[in-house]
Amino acid sequence: MKFRFVLMLLGWRLRWLGRHNEGFRQQLEHRDVLMQWRTFDGRVARWYHFTPQGVKHGAGLHGAPTMTLNFRDADYAFRTLRASGKSQMVFMEGMQGGDIKVEGDPGQLMWFMTLMKFIMPGKKKR
Repeated sequence: MKFRFVLMLLGWRLRWLGRHNEGFRQQLEHRDVLMQWRTFDGRVARWYHFTPQGVKHGAGLHGAPTMTLNFRDADYAFRTLRASGKSQMVFMEGMQGGDIKVEGDPGQLMWFMTLMKFIMPGKKKR
């Protein structure tokens, strides 16, 4: 349940950034990427479509993703995402151990990692 909630919040945040953050919008120029995050069994899945016009997202499996990030199960995915804020190595360890699998263009995952600086809300200046 936590993984499903995180994916939904991520979609809301990405959509908001696509509408309100100029730096984020610049990263979307010339992009048409449909990224899907899911568990191996597909019970938890969400897709994110990045275009120059912004980000759309939806629940469930998409028929034609550009790249899919598969996690062993929802609990593992939640723990991994939580730990990745401290160390990106958890993704590498998960891939090496077979608990995370990337289907499609892995370069798109690398591009997505460049967006991480926008995803966490910054502190408000007073």
